[in-house]
Amino acid sequence: MATIKEIAQITKVSTATVSNVLNGKPGAASEEKAKEIIETARMLDYTPNSLAKGLKHRKTNSIAIITEDLTVFNTPEIVDGIDAFCEDHDYEIILGNMRLFKRYNNDFTDTPKHHQLLDDMVRNMMSKQVEGIIYVGYHCREITYLPSKVTVPFVYAYCFPRERRFPSVMFDDEKAAYQVMHRLIDKGHKNIGIICGPLSSLHTQDRLRGVQQALFDHNVLYNAKNVLFGDWERASGYQLAEPLLDAGVTAIFAFNDIMASGVYERCIERGFVIGEDISLFGFDNREISLGYTPQIATVEPPLNEIGRKSAEIILDQINQIKTEPMTVYLECSILERKSLGMNRNNLG
Repeated sequence: MATIKEIAQITKVSTATVSNVLNGKPGAASEEKAKEIIETARMLDYTPNSLAKGLKHRKTNSIAIITEDLTVFNTPEIVDGIDAFCEDHDYEIILGNMRLFKRYNNDFTDTPKHHQLLDDMVRNMMSKQVEGIIYVGYHCREITYLPSKVTVPFVYAYCFPRERRFPSVMFDDEKAAYQVMHRLIDKGHKNIGIICGPLSSLHTQDRLRGVQQALFDHNVLYNAKNVLFGDWERASGYQLAEPLLDAGVTAIFAFNDIMASGVYERCIERGFVIGEDISLFGFDNREISLGYTPQIATVEPPLNEIGRKSAEIILDQINQIKTEPMTVYLECSILERKSLGMNRNNLG
């Protein structure tokens, strides 16, 4: 990692001038020279930690949190879990928000712009001498790009890296979907409609595996015609409910509460009584699931626990308690509500 001395040699100024410019001291150099110094420092991946290379490490008791987007529903609760755990252990957090949802219009394809944004944010956090960094994903997916210069413990929450150099903390989609199907089948439902998210989503893939395994284990035939793919939005739940109702399903499992709300609306329009004529299950435990009578049965992801576990792993690494790079899967809670009823006709 570069030092101030190396930057001074390249830019042909004193180390004091470099230090003053990088610390933002007014008048430390001409505008042109200051730009040259800052650009050189960036090219050399300089961080202030380089100054202390030969000195005893200074303990700051601070953890950085880098969120892909703080406005997305899952993120605040994960951040709160990290903050609570750190507070319990006398650490404070420094929060950075990449704003990917709004900055790139919900496009999470890895691009050089994404990479540069992450590297700049990591560099900025390390300049504050944080002892570890937790990266909070916007949704569950594989992260192909790893930050190029990380010299502190690094943990992924709600996502995972392709190269398993760093630990990650997720929740178990497959097991949660299995448990939902078990409850539906236990209520006498065999002809069950499934409204998935996009096929490319790992949430969809894992939940669909759980659905298929539960059907197999309960000797219920898998009917591909009853498995439809939406886009996580209310309108797709509304539209896809129609062919499922026409097919005579007695229960519908929508892979998120937003789509489930669309299903609910269409069922009411068709004259179905939720919880009696047809059962409905959602996922995510969003507020919208509580806004109906009866309320929608759903799955509650352990978002706060994901945050707390991520912070625990970081502090273990800081304190040199050995943790191997791995993915930790936490269990969801299944919330049975009155939209889940018996199949009175024992159809299917």
